Amino acid sequence: MYTFELPSGTEIELKEMTGVEEELLTNQRLIRNGEAINQVLKNCTVRLGDNDKPSVNDILDLLSGDRLFALVKLRQISLGDEVELELACPNTGCRMNNFVSVNLDDSKVTPYTDEREFSFTLPGSNKTVRFGLLDGHKEKRLAALREPNISSAMLIRILEIDEKAPSKKSLAEMSMRDRSALRQEMARVDAGIDTAVEVECDGCGTRIRTRLESEAAFLFPGVRL
Repeated sequence: MYTFELPSGTEIELKEMTGVEEELLTNQRLIRNGEAINQVLKNCTVRLGDNDKPSVNDILDLLSGDRLFALVKLRQISLGDEVELELACPNTGCRMNNFVSVNLDDSKVTPYTDEREFSFTLPGSNKTVRFGLLDGHKEKRLAALREPNISSAMLIRILEIDEKAPSKKSLAEMSMRDRSALRQEMARVDAGIDTAVEVECDGCGTRIRTRLESEAAFLFPGVRL
């Protein structure tokens, strides 16, 4: 068993993934609705704080930064620290495959503060927005949407706008300046593990950006899915 401290400060004890978890992670239906990761984390979490029998709901209660951190650590103990990526250049005139090696131990971890709700004054309208952190329950709701977008990802975190319940209309009418500032504030208070990968194409110099968890090699090294 392997013990880690989550970005929120809670201790988690994990065990290695097996073929059971591999089957879950290749089930397209479970991948689409987000249940695959939830079940894998539940199966491999031996202890969560003082809870030695964590349920799926306990996994959903975790903040998103904690969940991704746990997934990265689960990958490390099950498959090793090194992730070998093959990234295609997005430049249509190039499309060269770039081979990149990432050591998961080098990933920056930002701890959460004790705050769980935040207030922010929009620079354009001067309205006050109260919002919370993203957790597994909100991730599940987003995954269930037919066409999730930027507005839905923001709306699911907003608790109030000038002491009124938020709506799709209020987000649609918000200026781009205010929306951009609010997204930056949400990103500022978020925590967890940085899985962003940004490199230059060896062929043309175009910037290639991705996230480790979105690449097949993260959980399936050497396998083309």
